[in-house]
Amino acid sequence: MVAALLVACGTHGSGPPSDASTEEAEVARAEEMLRAPALPDRPEVLSLAQGLEAKALHEGKGPRAVVLHALAGSLFERLFRVDKRAEDAKEGVDVLRLAAKDLEVAGACEAAVRGAKLAGDAAHDASVTYAELYRASRKVPAGDGGAAPPPCLETLQTAMSDVEAFRPPAEVLEAIDQGLLGEGALANALADAGAASRVRVAPRIVKIEQWAADEGARVVVHLDKPARFRVGDETKPGKGARTFVELDGVELPSGARDVKLGGIATMLHAEPSITGSRILVDLAGPCYRKVFHLVEPYRVVIDIAKHPPGSAGGNTRKVARVVLDPGHGGNDPGASGPSGLHEKDVTLDIAHKVAPVLAKQGLAVMLTRDDDRYVTLEERTARANAFGADLFVSIHCNAAEKSVRRGIETYVLDTDASEMASRLAARENATSQAATAELGAILANMRLADQATRSKHFAALLQRSAFASLRDKYTDLVDGGVHVAGFYVLVGARMPGVLFETSYISNPTEEQRLASDDYRGRLADAIANAIAAYREGR
Repeated sequence: MVAALLVACGTHGSGPPSDASTEEAEVARAEEMLRAPALPDRPEVLSLAQGLEAKALHEGKGPRAVVLHALAGSLFERLFRVDKRAEDAKEGVDVLRLAAKDLEVAGACEAAVRGAKLAGDAAHDASVTYAELYRASRKVPAGDGGAAPPPCLETLQTAMSDVEAFRPPAEVLEAIDQGLLGEGALANALADAGAASRVRVAPRIVKIEQWAADEGARVVVHLDKPARFRVGDETKPGKGARTFVELDGVELPSGARDVKLGGIATMLHAEPSITGSRILVDLAGPCYRKVFHLVEPYRVVIDIAKHPPGSAGGNTRKVARVVLDPGHGGNDPGASGPSGLHEKDVTLDIAHKVAPVLAKQGLAVMLTRDDDRYVTLEERTARANAFGADLFVSIHCNAAEKSVRRGIETYVLDTDASEMASRLAARENATSQAATAELGAILANMRLADQATRSKHFAALLQRSAFASLRDKYTDLVDGGVHVAGFYVLVGARMPGVLFETSYISNPTEEQRLASDDYRGRLADAIANAIAAYREGR
């Protein structure tokens, strides 16, 4: 890689320049390679390309630097065409961009066109080619008055017309303008009085959250409005594999950043890209990854795990680790009863009662929150995945507009939900019903069939266990049954999971019961007994 070469050679930058005859021989050899029908061995081509690039960087700027950059970039490009290695294309694009840095120098404009085409070919996306060409064209002064446009601008515009059918959305181009404005390099658009006002509408990254451990990792990218994104993977020599998300037309206000992670994901990179912004995650080894979006607010979620969701064989289900998720917390009290009982307090107390029972059964137990604090829905699932949990139980209290409604209900994640289940999911998700309904389209692209079956089986066990634990004392219990709905807290969980609605806190009678230590203790026993039954293969 060029970057590695620069580090290795950095201490020698003050030394004497290379012998001119040696440099000319290398230039001639590169030109010969590019004309030949077949390339020599890969190490020889790489060595020559890296050597020319080092000389171009030593040269700095001017026609000679452009020639050397362009030759090195062309060699990387030729390697890519032959070997189809993504790293060759990446190096070629980077080097050709350097060749095109000053578009007024001879040869720079041609390097810009070649680099744009290479970028598009490597991405298998002609819109990338258009975006690269657009970026270059916006750096060329348009000329005065009615004067003919500069030759380079004509060259770039002609190349753009060849891929006009793949022109990216306006927000992508506006984000490119925004980036150039920030760099002070937006020449062509300065004559456009409306440019600055338009570019401010581009989506922006608000914040990036990340959680990582040995078994899994989750990155959540929060945006202030929806944006198109593309997902890919690449392998970097000496750095292993990485997965990335291209956010088209999205600004990264604070610029590039690196965050050290741990376990399966070693590093998070956020950086501006030619089409907007790019989020990259370096991986410690082979993994399974899933990327999806959620709305209200809009965020893109990157889930990474050592293994894909799957089922254990045989009748006895492997359960060694359980995550209990007390709903709500902190500044989110959840639903409240007629006398002021808060859902967040009930759910935490039940979880605290379940945990020691499970521990006595030899299970490792983790609570997504152990006190009265706010934990995002994305973080709850992230913690469960990172813990390597075999079961996920989210504990809640139900609520309804009509206080007469009552009963115990259990929910699993699926794409087909009733109107009432959709309203409940919208409340738990803190979104509109329309936003929750969109989750169906997201889930349709996830392979959840086996996981949903196992979750429904555990939900049925939990529902039966609750009645077995409570009905001898509370004879008027209402069996609300098992339902499916789109709960954000269950999205991305790699293990079977349920959302347990213990009772209706909005009902005066059930609120009173939920406030009692006996009722909460019986609900805790119900959860523990259901987990035991599930482990035994019942």
